[in-house]
Amino acid sequence: MATVASERNPGLHRENLHFEHTRAVGPCVATPGVAASVGNGASSSSGFRGDIMLRSLLADITSIDAVDVLTLQDSASRTLRLSSRSSLQSVQSEEIIDAIDHCIDQADAVWPLAPESNGLLEAISERTIQRNKILLGSTGGAVRATTSKYSTALALHANDVPVVPTYRAQMPLPPDSQGWVVKPDDGAGCSDTHIFLHSKAAVEWVAAREHGDYVLQPYITGRPCSLSLLCRDGEVLLMACNDQRVAVSDNQFHYMGSIVNSFDDADGKLKSLALRVLATIPGLWGYVGIDFIVTEQGPVVLEVNPRMTVSHVGLHASLGVNPIQIMLDSINDNKRSIPIRSRNRQISVDIGARQSNRHVVE
Repeated sequence: MATVASERNPGLHRENLHFEHTRAVGPCVATPGVAASVGNGASSSSGFRGDIMLRSLLADITSIDAVDVLTLQDSASRTLRLSSRSSLQSVQSEEIIDAIDHCIDQADAVWPLAPESNGLLEAISERTIQRNKILLGSTGGAVRATTSKYSTALALHANDVPVVPTYRAQMPLPPDSQGWVVKPDDGAGCSDTHIFLHSKAAVEWVAAREHGDYVLQPYITGRPCSLSLLCRDGEVLLMACNDQRVAVSDNQFHYMGSIVNSFDDADGKLKSLALRVLATIPGLWGYVGIDFIVTEQGPVVLEVNPRMTVSHVGLHASLGVNPIQIMLDSINDNKRSIPIRSRNRQISVDIGARQSNRHVVE
C-alpha cells in the first residue's frame, strides 16, 4: 500500500503512488490496487453536478490498467453502470460519514468528488490524510480557504489578483451599477444564485431568508469563462480554457453547460492568473477549476473550485488523451501523456439537452 506523509503538505507524497495495481475509492479514492470515489452525487440544474462528473471520472479512471474502483454514491442519485473492475456502495445521506470512513480504509488513495457546501469536501479530504491514505485532491486547508466566496475574494484581492468584489449583506455597499448578484457564501455553481437591479432589493431578499449565509457581488458585464487546471506544488498545467453558458430565468441564474477548449491562452495571461491564484491559496492540488469573467479590463476571478468541474466531461475528447492519466503521470514525473495543445478540439457539454451525443449530459 502506498504511504502518505509530508510535513510540508500533509498526506501527500503522492509520488509514492505507482499504479502496478491500485484500489481507488470515489467520487473517487484511488489506491495501488483499488481506487475509490467518495462523496456526494447530488445534482441540480444550477448547482453541483456530481452525478455527471462521477460518470465521466469513472469512465476515465477505469480505462487505466491496474486500477480497481470502489465508488460510494448517495442512494438518491441515478444508478451507475460500472465496469467489471468497479464496485458501488449506495448509502443513505445520514450514513454518509461512516460509509466514507469505511471506504477510505479499503483504499490506497482517495479522489473526493463532493461540493464544498456544508464542509463535506473538506471533511473527506481531512479524513483521507488522517488515515494515512493518498489524497488525489486539494488539502483540507485549501478546500476551507475556497469554500467561502467572501474569504476567497478577500485573499485574492490582498494579493492583487483581480477578483469580483464580494460583500456581506450587513456591509455598506457601493452605489448601484448594473445590478447585484446574491448567492450562498459556500454555494456550488449557480445554486440559489439570483440577480437584482438594485442593492436595496438584494439586501431585502437576503433579510427575508431565515436560513443561509449569502454574499452580494456587483453584476459585471463580460464573457463567463473557466479554466480547467492540473495543479501540483504551485505548478500548473492549463488543460482547457472554456466558455460557460449561463441563462437567467425568473431572476435566477442557471448553468447550461460549457464549451471546452473554446479558446486558447495565446499570450499566457490566463496561466499567469492561475499561478497567482495558486500562490494565494496553498494546497490546491490535482484538478482545480477557476471561474472568471473576461471584461474590457481583462479577466476577473469569480470563484475557485478546489475539485473537478463539469468541464471535465469534455476534456478527454478535447485533449485526445485521458486527463486522469495526465494527472497520474505527473505524480511520477512522467510527461508522456501531456497533450499537444495545437490538437485540442472544441467540445460542447450541454446540461439537460436531449440529444444523442456522448458529451450531452442529463
